[in-house]
Amino acid sequence: MRVTSPLLVAVFVWSAASQIGVAFQSPTADIKACALLPKEEVKKLIGAGQVFDMMAPEEEALAAGSSCNYPGVMIQVLPFLQSTFDAARKRGRLETVPDVGDEAYLYDNPAGYAEVYVKIGGRLLTLQKDIDTGQTVGSVRSGVIALANALVTRLR
Repeated sequence: MRVTSPLLVAVFVWSAASQIGVAFQSPTADIKACALLPKEEVKKLIGAGQVFDMMAPEEEALAAGSSCNYPGVMIQVLPFLQSTFDAARKRGRLETVPDVGDEAYLYDNPAGYAEVYVKIGGRLLTLQKDIDTGQTVGSVRSGVIALANALVTRLR
């Protein structure tokens, strides 16, 4: 009786599909983070000031996703990995955010950022917002969560 390894079968199928031009892509392969929302809407949602208008957003293609950098705000769309949430839980300073995506957390980063992690199906949305002088994570919380909700709507 002959037994075929499931790994060998998977490698064969991937190889054959590659030869005939079938692409295997992550759920984030075609997403451009900067194209999800207009810059003006991002500015309004987070309550950004005039500095926000001084630079254009910068799109960065990642190995398995996309990143958009605005002055003081970074948005990333990546494939979801449970290990990202597990690592965030181990760090602490994490607050569950209800009613955002499938699962969401706000992280009070001691380096001066408010970070949001959101699971949306097979995707992970992350937001990092600078905490300016005189601000706290609490004072920017509603803005970053509003931005996360707007992005979740676009990613569904």
